Amino acid sequence: MESNQPQENRRLTRRQAVSLIFAAVGLILLIAGLWMMRSPEEPVREVGVDLSSLSVADEEERWSISQVRQDYPVGKLVVTTDREEYENGSMRLVIPALNQDVPVQSSADTQALRSGPGLYEYAQLPAPDTNANVSIAGHRDIEGAEFYYIDTLTDGDLMYLVYEEKVYVYLYESTQIIQADDWTPIACKEYPCLTLTSCDPIGTYINRIVVTARLVDVRESGDQLVFAAKMDADVSASQAE
Repeated sequence: MESNQPQENRRLTRRQAVSLIFAAVGLILLIAGLWMMRSPEEPVREVGVDLSSLSVADEEERWSISQVRQDYPVGKLVVTTDREEYENGSMRLVIPALNQDVPVQSSADTQALRSGPGLYEYAQLPAPDTNANVSIAGHRDIEGAEFYYIDTLTDGDLMYLVYEEKVYVYLYESTQIIQADDWTPIACKEYPCLTLTSCDPIGTYINRIVVTARLVDVRESGDQLVFAAKMDADVSASQAE
């Protein structure tokens, strides 16, 4: 009986070691999960920004929504040649209210979104004279969580796409929560717009949050480019008309 005691002790020691290993792995996974679910730094909004850089003084020279052609069938999902040829990072998405200035990826699949927001397959690319719906998906709770605070976007907020030496200025229009399999928001609309989508509630795939912004100005890009975060209420109303 005494000779068997050391073996039993060794077995208990091995079991304890295995238990400690599993406990350590569990702790590491828990810490990693909490880190992935962390909230990004809350954005700081700029209010009352000077809008002189947003528009041309002479109204006759300003880009006008009346110039837009309906090149894409309203309410339909279409795939265009230029969209198929789009390369990663060719376009920048700037949302000052969310402290975001990021390159747009060429896809909205899982792998692409690890690098940042990406274009839907059915997105159109921005152009000054078409009813393009530039639809972009992004994460809220994992990877870069660029759209974590997407639900805070509100009236007067400005968003920008910088593409092919032009800056497309979009004004916040609406936020809605839809079912995950509802693709209506990324279909072509009667007017040029920017559509941003992400999962909702945060950390789930139950629904999607959709932010729509209307194109209100097109400018030439340059080295001295300044992005205003918000448009004054009176100017906002006149631009949307």
